[in-house]
Amino acid sequence: MTSTELISVSMDVGQKLLESGAEIYRVEESISRICRAYGAREVNVYAVPTAIVASMVREGENPMTRVSRIYHRSTNLGRLDQLNTLCREICCAPMEYAEICERLHLIDRHEIYRNWQLCLATGGVGCFFTLLFGGGWQEACCAFFTCLMLWVLTAAAGRIHTNTLFINLVGGFWVALSGLLCLRAGFIEQYDTMIIGSIMFLVPGLPITNAIRDLIAGDVVAGITKFTEALLVAAGIAVGAALPLGIAGLLGR
Repeated sequence: MTSTELISVSMDVGQKLLESGAEIYRVEESISRICRAYGAREVNVYAVPTAIVASMVREGENPMTRVSRIYHRSTNLGRLDQLNTLCREICCAPMEYAEICERLHLIDRHEIYRNWQLCLATGGVGCFFTLLFGGGWQEACCAFFTCLMLWVLTAAAGRIHTNTLFINLVGGFWVALSGLLCLRAGFIEQYDTMIIGSIMFLVPGLPITNAIRDLIAGDVVAGITKFTEALLVAAGIAVGAALPLGIAGLLGR
């Protein structure tokens, strides 16, 4: 494998890891290990949530440097597992460039869960969290259907790459509005547990955890960036949910 191919394929793996929600140290270590598996003597990798910079030197060759900009990030643990497995296989038994590209292509095309499964799972999240917070079966059923629509809204917004803050603002607005409408229609007796249970789908629990892990690992810039992003998401949820509740309060309903 040539140096150009090596730096290119290692950056592809790192970019896909970061886009799937991997921690910063995992991205940097994966790129470094892949390069060293093919004889790179000096490897330097610097990653933040929105970019990766990597350079390497092979004996007798000029240094190679690549920069990759990360525009979209999500959480896909199944894809992370496949990419980690590929990295380990490359380090144990180096592959040809074409074989690695083919594996990456298969990982991109692989779908662990179908859309209808994700939609039903989201409904289950709202339903059972509502029960957990003390709601009744009426509130749980309303939360189930609210979260079904919530998943449709977030999935549609994600397809057109809408701003994360706006997505969560709209999501919070829909959940609170749905709770008020269900109360008005007489389907539920209290809307607070339904709203809290439905909002749990939007709460950025994993991003906050990853931010703390990055801070512990010494990646201060990445940790602060992710933590700030998680706080903005939480603020968007709060503002979105407060709008219909505030309007209802002003109208005395």
